[in-house]
Amino acid sequence: MSDSADLERRYRRLLACYPRAFRYENEQEILSVLMAGAGDGQQRPRPGEAADLIRSAIWIRLRPGVPRSQPTVFWAVRLMYLCAALKLLGVPILPATPGSSAYPLDIGISWGVFVSLAWANGRGHNWARVLFAAWVGLHTLALFYNIAHASASSAPVWTLIASVVFWLVEFSAVVLILSKRSGPCYRHKTAQS
Repeated sequence: MSDSADLERRYRRLLACYPRAFRYENEQEILSVLMAGAGDGQQRPRPGEAADLIRSAIWIRLRPGVPRSQPTVFWAVRLMYLCAALKLLGVPILPATPGSSAYPLDIGISWGVFVSLAWANGRGHNWARVLFAAWVGLHTLALFYNIAHASASSAPVWTLIASVVFWLVEFSAVVLILSKRSGPCYRHKTAQS
């Protein structure tokens, strides 16, 4: 097999990460650009190219499916992704004691819930709106409980501030997805199903 055929096959393997509809419309064009930019005798995609293709494929799969004409849901989904990023970065949330850190399992589960619910809300699934509101309700109860007991513990003040800011971001997303302006986005999806 020639170097060109090997390289094309490997690029196609990376392009398989993209959604089928996107590949149907864009695969040949992307492949042509990649092949035109390849060096003589290149057999494998450059690491930067591979990383960029995978990153873009993940973004296309996770990005909100909500058009900008639905700004309340659009921004709510963005806030949910922000919460996921903050959880992944390990933003200290109550309860926190000096020398303690968040458990990787807790971070992973919270990140997964935020990303999954953001994705589903971005696609207009009404059940995701309800689940996210319940999720934030549980976080609200936990935050109030932890604030009440924070004075008894030796949790740093900045942890309390970070917890409240994080909760405000979550709560803002809930207010946006439960607003009347968001209703048409969810009703439209229900009518399609």
